[in-house]
Parts: sequence; C-alpha cells; structure tokens
Amino acid sequence: MDLEAAKRLVRDHHAALDAARPGEARQALGRHCADAMAWSGMHPWGVLHGLDALAAEVWEPLRAALGPLQRRPDVFLAGHQEGYARPGTWVMEMGHLMGLHDRPWLGIPPTRRLCFLRYAEFSRVEGGRIAEQALYLDIPFLMAQAGRSPFARHTGALVLTPGPRTHDGLLWGPQDPEEGRRTLALVDRMVSRLVGEGVRTTGADLRLDWRPDMLWWGPAGIGATYTHGRYLEQHCRPFEEGLRFLRHDGHETRVAEGSYGAFFGYPSLILTAQGGYLGVTTASEREFEMRIVDVYRREGELLAENWIFIDHLHVLAQLGFDALARMAA
Repeated sequence: MDLEAAKRLVRDHHAALDAARPGEARQALGRHCADAMAWSGMHPWGVLHGLDALAAEVWEPLRAALGPLQRRPDVFLAGHQEGYARPGTWVMEMGHLMGLHDRPWLGIPPTRRLCFLRYAEFSRVEGGRIAEQALYLDIPFLMAQAGRSPFARHTGALVLTPGPRTHDGLLWGPQDPEEGRRTLALVDRMVSRLVGEGVRTTGADLRLDWRPDMLWWGPAGIGATYTHGRYLEQHCRPFEEGLRFLRHDGHETRVAEGSYGAFFGYPSLILTAQGGYLGVTTASEREFEMRIVDVYRREGELLAENWIFIDHLHVLAQLGFDALARMAA
C-alpha cells in the first residue's frame, strides 16, 4: 500500500473514532481496522486481540472519563520498512488527547478540569485495513495533573509538551524520499552508538548527533530538558546511573519521512534497577523490560528534538510497585 493511501486510511479511522458517540467505539473501529487486529498498549492492558476488547477495555472508558475527547496531533508520518520485527507500511501519529476529566479513569480521580494525555500511536496498514496498532499513553502525566503522580519529583521539567519548534510535523502530503532516508540514517547511527556503549551517554556522543540547542521531551517521571549540558544533568546521569543495561531487544519498527523519524520497542531495553527507579523505592536487582517510543526531528545533519514515551507504570509494576493499585487503596 502506498504511503499516501495509508495516511488517508489512518486519518479516516481517527475521524470515525473521534466522532463516535457513547457505545459506538466498536462500530467505529470496525470501519477501518481488521477484526482480529492485535493491539499493544500500556500497563494495565498489555496486548489485546480483537476490536471488541479494544472498544470495551480502552476506548469506551477513556472517552467516557475524559470527554468530549479532542485529538490534537503534532507529528504525523508514514514509512515502509522491512528490516525490523514487524515489517510493512506504518503510520505514526503523536500529540495529545484533550478533554474534561469528569469521571474516574483507571482509578485516577477526576479533576473536573481540562486535561491532556500524551499519546503516540503506530498503525500497520495492510490490504486496505489497519492490521495492528501500538498505542503509548503517558498515563503518569495524567496522574500528575490529578495530584497523584507516582514520582515524588521529576529530574527535568514537567510541562505540557509542545509540538515541533518548526511547526511542520504534520506530513499529510507526499515528502521527498531522500529526506526520509537522511533522517533514518541519522537515527540509526545515534541508536547504534548509544546501544553499543551500553546506554551510557557522554558529551562527545551528543556533539556527534545532536544540535547544541537540542530539546528532549521526556515522559512524566523524567520531564523535559534543553541543551547538551542540562540533558546530561537532568536525564542521562540520574537515569543511567540507577540502571544496569543487560541487552537491547531492538525495535518493532523504525520509520522516517521528511525530517521526522520514529520507532517503538515492545519491549526495547532489558535492565535491572539498583535501589529503586527515579526516586520510587522498588525491589533491587530485579530484571525488567522497558517499552519505549522515540520520535525525532532532524535539522540539517543533526537531531534537534526528541519526544520520548516510556511505559513507566509497566516498569514500576515489574519492580513490585503497582502505582494504580496503590492510588486506589
């Protein structure tokens, strides 16, 4: 399937789902998704099979709790790839779901205020249908807005994450394929260097791949950082020093179009925590997996911005800390 047709299909799917009234999510999903579509989500869902489960367990409760739900995308791209675990044509959209938090959701108490839920969604298109999806939601960010963050502090700044500085991330139309190849080559180089060094970042590494005024938009528990120095201080050192890298399990897909690229791993990294995780006291030296999304903007020959999603609730649960259960207790 060509990229433009794949983009239209995903946009039509979003329009149908966003327009669905209460009780109509299953019908909306069926318009563009395969009935047996596999869906990979965050904790507490994991992998769901079939549209009935997806509608009942995810979309109907979410839309009821945060309605009227408004989709506010910041990056939209598509690409073909054959070299990763899930080959094919993929469409990625990243942004915020916005609504009024008027009802409990996953035990998170309502605030009756405007709320934002960060998301990144990957859709593999095949045979004119969406064959599989992965949806990353920054649920701890919503918990923080409700005053129930599982993290006592954030190593960076917890802010409403903006879209690209250049305001050109919605690639609705066709792009120059060569620009996408340049972006993907840079992302590949950076990831290979990071993983090859055991997930240990230095200033020398950053100078090779990142602009000095880089922007790194991390998930709740970490937050955002700006410039090489503050990225090292406020993310890399507190994150990397508390973890022992075991292996990299790769990515399910890695695609790029124009100046933007994205990948997800489900899981990506296998690690152990030493004495806790980001200030949360947990079982030490327990092996755990980390589900990750990275979205990038390239500027010239260097990376300029990076949006990160980590399934932090899944990380904490593996380490013996069920944040949702403790909040409800």
